[in-house]
Amino acid sequence: MVVDHAPNLIASIAVSSPLESYSRSYSTRIDIDDEYVIETVGTVTALAGYLPSWKKLASDCLVSNPFYEPFFLLPTLQRLPAEGPVCFAFVFRKADSRGQEDQLVGFFPLEKRSNGVLSRPRWRLLTNSLMLRAVPLLGTEHPERTIAAFLTWATRSDLGLLEFDRVLAEGAFQHALICAFQSTGTAPYIVGQTTNAVLTKRSGTAEPSKKAMREIQRKRRRLEDIGDLQCRVLDEHESLDAWQHGFLRLEASGWKGRGGTAMVQSDQERDLFLTVTRQGWARRKLQMFGLFLDGRPIAMKCNLHSGREGMAWKIAFDEAFSKYSPGLILEVEHKQSFDQQSELDRIDFCARASHPLCQRLPHEQLCMQRLLIPCGSLRSELYCSTLSFLRRVKRHAERSRR
Repeated sequence: MVVDHAPNLIASIAVSSPLESYSRSYSTRIDIDDEYVIETVGTVTALAGYLPSWKKLASDCLVSNPFYEPFFLLPTLQRLPAEGPVCFAFVFRKADSRGQEDQLVGFFPLEKRSNGVLSRPRWRLLTNSLMLRAVPLLGTEHPERTIAAFLTWATRSDLGLLEFDRVLAEGAFQHALICAFQSTGTAPYIVGQTTNAVLTKRSGTAEPSKKAMREIQRKRRRLEDIGDLQCRVLDEHESLDAWQHGFLRLEASGWKGRGGTAMVQSDQERDLFLTVTRQGWARRKLQMFGLFLDGRPIAMKCNLHSGREGMAWKIAFDEAFSKYSPGLILEVEHKQSFDQQSELDRIDFCARASHPLCQRLPHEQLCMQRLLIPCGSLRSELYCSTLSFLRRVKRHAERSRR
């Protein structure tokens, strides 16, 4: 199955157009049991018929994930297509005897990948360099049954091996995942774990040490001696277009620009950033902060919101002012803004807790993990059980070549 890129209409539909007239056009429909059925599609066009129920699920799901909401995922699929085949699995709870319609309770976007010579092909939750979390969208009622239905479908469809990367290793999602594994007799393999730094109401009450705050305030005063220093937040009185292009220019001025990885240096990534921020702003899912010196941005931060959680998606600063730590000053301002608002419970920095910037700010830690999940395949079971040995062989071979 291959994603088609023609219908730019889809991206605009995701924001404004009513879709009740669209019908679901699926590639496969498999009854799991008396309660659940799973429909799959393999093109962006076919996703249009699922948008009403997809939007509804995203607005009331177990764990928020803006990267799997239509406003982000649809333009991503168009501009940064997956490297291999894709499959979008929609888990429905069947209509009951009272005549209610099927209810969407799970959304799992998948891509088929192979990571190298010793890597077995697998179907993994869709992710890329701009999609920083891959937790599937799940309904709040019996999410463990939804995951169990998905695992059953994966086995019946001979997927062989699943990969869940950049998923939570704690909280409601992890609890539902463990229950689903137990009920289906599935034995997952943990192949990687990390901790992200997160800002919560508990960490929001803490402050950097007195010594650190004195140093931050000293650098701030030095910037104020240079010119008019302001910390601003994008609002209805500001120009979204100016903030968008200001961020792109700021990112390209630093090490990403020198390394050729700045978003503005890729037509696809630049267009994706502009589209996502525009659609996110229209849906009140975007927040941008900026530290300006004489009207010129020297640090900017871009957050995406979903439910009561925020994601620190992008940050950039002017390296010409690096000795004044403009990024750190902006993060302190951002923390104070978080303390004063009530819309969000948590902001994920989307960076490891060991990151130097995170180490200088009070934060909590959020456990993330990468799982390999065999789905009824003996070859996949054997591969997962010998993966550690294979990695050692690979490292030994690389050392021998050097």
